[in-house]
Amino acid sequence: MNDDPPPIDCDVDFERPGRQVSWLRLLHSDDRHAYGVVPVPIAVFANREGPTLLLSAGTHGDEYEGQIILGRLIRELDPDALHGRLIVFPALNYPAVRAGARVSPLDGGNLNRSFPGERGGPPTRAIADYVTSVVLPRCDAGIDLHSGGSTTEFLPCAFLCTPPERALASRVIELVEVFGAPRTFVVEGRRPAGAASSDGASSGFDPIAHRQGVAFFSTELGGGATVDRDALRMGTEGVYRVLRHLGMLDDVRGHAPPANTRYYFSRGLDEYVCTPVTGLFEPCRALGEQVQAGDTAGWVHSIEEPERPAVALAFGARGTILSRRVPARVERGDFVFHAVEEVARSTLPA
Repeated sequence: MNDDPPPIDCDVDFERPGRQVSWLRLLHSDDRHAYGVVPVPIAVFANREGPTLLLSAGTHGDEYEGQIILGRLIRELDPDALHGRLIVFPALNYPAVRAGARVSPLDGGNLNRSFPGERGGPPTRAIADYVTSVVLPRCDAGIDLHSGGSTTEFLPCAFLCTPPERALASRVIELVEVFGAPRTFVVEGRRPAGAASSDGASSGFDPIAHRQGVAFFSTELGGGATVDRDALRMGTEGVYRVLRHLGMLDDVRGHAPPANTRYYFSRGLDEYVCTPVTGLFEPCRALGEQVQAGDTAGWVHSIEEPERPAVALAFGARGTILSRRVPARVERGDFVFHAVEEVARSTLPA
């Protein structure tokens, strides 16, 4: 653990038993305030011996299900029932959350692409640095609750970035299966430790957590600038199942047993249907449908030239449609569908 004082101030004592709700206080100067504080909410619950679990939401500010789940957990969790320590960030990229935007209005930063961060850097990278240097070294496991945001809708699923070490991969997959989403979207993450930042480049939350030995995964809980009730229930029940599995909570009634998750592995850009033109997209497929390479995905209609024939879009690979673009207005390069092929559990690196 780095003992240098971080550029963000916080009055939370991570070692103190009980319930603490406070803020990270990040000094920031801009045209609106010569001196101001970016207040990032944090809650810490601690009681008795046990592991430390990190729960976060609002990494992208327009993803709402996770924010609701963690806000409710902060209000309802009894610290006396806890074994271990729970660190909760319900609005991790607070400036983006306040703006209802994917990226921070303060610096344009995408928090999930800003790890490991930068001490004293722009607000988004400073928040990433605090999590990397202060929070993750204290953690055994973590879940970052995402959804599709304002422009994308997902079939609710867990999101697994495979760790490079097999033993850690086994721990992460175990937690994903305890979480119990009906689907798990898998992406390749098996690079040598340290490769993500060996040249100073930014990385995602999951790989940075894995480099510190944290059994960490994410979710995609709906999206489309709304709140999906089924995704809320799935996410809430999954979080409580993980807490119980880690021995952090006594039996909590009222939560269904986990489903047997089905794995879908992302292999490349051919899985995405992107539009080569600008216009209005008319889909002819829906989330959850099975498609084959060459199947029609829909048509893009020109706005400026209504006499021009619509441009047909086709799937480049077979699979199940796990996500779709929500707004009908599209520009050249926008994705409209993502179809991912199901894989057997035995093909995963654990």
